[in-house]
Amino acid sequence: MTNRYKRVLEAFAVGDAMGMVTEFMTYRQIHDSFGFVEDLLDPVHSLIHPALERGQITDDTEQVLYLIGAYATNGDFSQETVKRALVHWFDDCDPIGKGYIGPSSQKAIERFKRGEESETGGTTSGAPMRVLAPVLCNLHAKKPALIQAIMDCVTPTHDTNLAIESSLALGFAYKAVFQEATAEEMIDAAIDGAKIGADLSRNEFVGPSIAQRLKIMKGLSSKTSAQERSKISDQERLEWIYGVLGTTMEAVDVTGAAIAISAYCREDVWLAICMGASIGGDTDTIAAIAGALCAFQAIENNIPQSIIERVTKVNRLNLAHEASLIERIEQDLHD
Repeated sequence: MTNRYKRVLEAFAVGDAMGMVTEFMTYRQIHDSFGFVEDLLDPVHSLIHPALERGQITDDTEQVLYLIGAYATNGDFSQETVKRALVHWFDDCDPIGKGYIGPSSQKAIERFKRGEESETGGTTSGAPMRVLAPVLCNLHAKKPALIQAIMDCVTPTHDTNLAIESSLALGFAYKAVFQEATAEEMIDAAIDGAKIGADLSRNEFVGPSIAQRLKIMKGLSSKTSAQERSKISDQERLEWIYGVLGTTMEAVDVTGAAIAISAYCREDVWLAICMGASIGGDTDTIAAIAGALCAFQAIENNIPQSIIERVTKVNRLNLAHEASLIERIEQDLHD
């Protein structure tokens, strides 16, 4: 299991680094400038991260790793543990200076540092992007424990129906593919998670439903034969996801796009990461999540070893350590 956790974290980190340069470019800008992204790009080309280093990760991976460390240290998944982990990350990593903290998380963390409760709000990708941490530590837990861990991870900064529904949809998708679900079974699990999120949400904001988007995905898949699906190119698939589902930094967009890519790529981790980095919008988060979803399904990652080595070296990552922490957390809390 430790090796499997490590592979998932590698895919998430590489996806984050691959999508960092293209973040918030349009699909057309990426296509015209780079074509299909199949390598770590030089951040000099980035619209928002020109000062970062080639292969550098962002808040997506950093928050997941800080949360895993905090869960291991504190022995629980409470909101207080999450808040302390986010403040620790904020103070250590200078996300404002590096330009990669989201508006909802920044506002909430600044309130935490003043000893105040966060205000109701937050509909952006900061919620689903960090869900990997509580899910990895609760893969063998019963459903109520998984739901509570995800809720406690998300609500301190993103206490809205849009963020909670998307986060639980993604959390259930992660759990489903860990249990070797088919693409349709993964989507069904995500729809179930979204419904639970809708019931648990206290603050309703106007916005699209991740459950309805997932139903459209499943419906199109079931009505299209495997032969017809095989004729759809990677580019046509990306254009549909970008144009129909959307890829903005809203939680519902990021979650829908990442699940759609993973349902298409299945065990092809590298293709999922490249598609996420090539799609436009919140590319780092989409590539990270899609890569992780596929890594759960793959026997081995097919990410080029040179890219894994570059990302781990540039960011001084020891993902084997975090993987061992996850295994220890699971043993301690769920025996």
